[in-house]
Amino acid sequence: MTTNTIGVTGLTHPRLPARLTSLQELTKIGSGRTGSDGFSQELITEAETLLRRSGERMRMSASHTVVALAGGTGSGKSSLFNALAGANFSPAGVTRPTTKHSHACVWGMEGAAPLLDWLGVQRRHRYARASALDDGEASLTGMLLLDLPDHDSVVTGSAALVDRLVKMADMLVWVLDPLKYADASVHRGYLVPLAGHAAVTTVVLNQVDTLSPDQAADCESDLRRLLDTEGLTEVQVLVTSAATGVGLNELRRVLAGAVAARQAATDRITADVDALLEKLAVHAGDSVPGWLPPAPVPEVPPAADVAAPEPAPASAPARPPWEQADGEEHEGNGRAGAAGWQPWQTTAAPTRPSSSARPPWEDATPDGNGDGKPTEDPAIYVPAGPAGTLTAAFAKAAGAAAVTETLNGVRERSAAGYIGWPPARLAARLRGQAPAAHKLVASDPGQAGQAQRPDIDNAINVFAGEVGGSLPQPWSRTVRTAARSRADEAQPALGKAVAQGLPPRDKVTPWWRLIALTQWLLMALMLAGLIWIVLILAFGGSSAGHKPPALISDVSLVPWLGVMVVALLLLGWLISSWCQNMVVLAADREREQAVHDILAGIAAVANDLVVVPVGRELSDYERFRTELAAARDS
Repeated sequence: MTTNTIGVTGLTHPRLPARLTSLQELTKIGSGRTGSDGFSQELITEAETLLRRSGERMRMSASHTVVALAGGTGSGKSSLFNALAGANFSPAGVTRPTTKHSHACVWGMEGAAPLLDWLGVQRRHRYARASALDDGEASLTGMLLLDLPDHDSVVTGSAALVDRLVKMADMLVWVLDPLKYADASVHRGYLVPLAGHAAVTTVVLNQVDTLSPDQAADCESDLRRLLDTEGLTEVQVLVTSAATGVGLNELRRVLAGAVAARQAATDRITADVDALLEKLAVHAGDSVPGWLPPAPVPEVPPAADVAAPEPAPASAPARPPWEQADGEEHEGNGRAGAAGWQPWQTTAAPTRPSSSARPPWEDATPDGNGDGKPTEDPAIYVPAGPAGTLTAAFAKAAGAAAVTETLNGVRERSAAGYIGWPPARLAARLRGQAPAAHKLVASDPGQAGQAQRPDIDNAINVFAGEVGGSLPQPWSRTVRTAARSRADEAQPALGKAVAQGLPPRDKVTPWWRLIALTQWLLMALMLAGLIWIVLILAFGGSSAGHKPPALISDVSLVPWLGVMVVALLLLGWLISSWCQNMVVLAADREREQAVHDILAGIAAVANDLVVVPVGRELSDYERFRTELAAARDS
């Protein structure tokens, strides 16, 4: 006894919606990378058509199975249609095509009208099995049998109509005749592309009444051989005669099994998806060499003191979005809220929030993401090795090493004017060894040395080759294009990074001024002592009546003053030497800090201008691989 499910809408399949969603993502990724060495526009169009057609079919009647009889002129296709229908609904011809329009016979008409409209069957060519004709054929209830025009018809538009309906049918029955069963136009144009559709494809060798039993067996064997060589090893072959009724019961049994299982529609969509994924798979290879997927971030459990909200009682059993009627609007059906809407569904994306939806500002985050999740850094998709090599090459191109190596001498010469012992500087000047003028690299891009553009271009090309050279097309091309997308900005950016990492021009440490004041004070005391000695020597031996003061006439003070002058001279030299050592140590630390700042700036330039654009491309590549694996997981 067959359960009556006529009128039920919406196909059900546990994995098909997720696979179609993954296919939608694959199509989005590929649509932006079309070209001669990328995704073909025909492939993207085929994927978009499949998504649209699948979404439309999944919203149609789930209780009907669309079975299409297809074949060439004179194959007996229409006669077979009439024999199955039990009436002469479709005119039959032998030498010229008589089927100009598709004809449909429906076992169980309830709910079939939208499906017939979708198929484009004209109302005058729709036939329903009346109750008087249904006796003994209850097993076929739910079958929608189509008689297609001849695929080789010369009638304008017939071939296009056949091509369209062959893709829309749930199950295909190819009717061949003994004279043209090896016709290349049938095998190459229709049967070979259906190599992965064995579950929904049957080949019928009709008109065996025109052959002897041996000839019929030879034809069947040769047809089987042809199908096996074309990869159709699992496709079932039946031998029939619409005139004598041979094989019709076996054909009815096959059709009844497909109708009862109610899986032909989903099996057909699944087979179409599998065939399309094989075409997309050529654009997916291994992961980027040297890249390791980031460790998953553990989810933080909700606080124990926060009670989870109780779910609202449902007024009707939850069903997938494509099973909802057009008038139904509840959360999750793709009309009340955007969360349940799938891109491949036929309804437009919802714009009216559901009653439980919160204002968008309640979900806003500082970085602008409404989902509350941190923005993913594209640079994590770039292997660390090539990224480090790129930074080192940029540093070499910018001359970072040459600039930082001169900082110590520059700082020492700058400090010499403050901490140097004046007598020593005077002696050096007299010997022609005066300190060179200040040559500090300025902290503005105009003064810093410009990076070499050829070196920059070579570094980017090497980086792109290391990261994307082994990837399939179009990814190797798009990675190289992404790496060079902002190459014109690299030269000034590197110059600016070097300049900003250098210490400011004419930087003077406060203690230098204090030491300079001390040195000049010692110099003043030393000069005062020398003048004192000169005065004593000038007036100490005078025998004039007027006796000068003892401070300038006491000759015994000369040795002590001489010791003081020597001591001051030695103290000034010691202070200068000690300060010079302090300057060298400070200059080393300053150089190390400058090296760190310059390399950090260069790394930021490399990251922003090269690594991040490439990371976005590699992120899409990894997402393409992930979605392809998810779509293949049936």
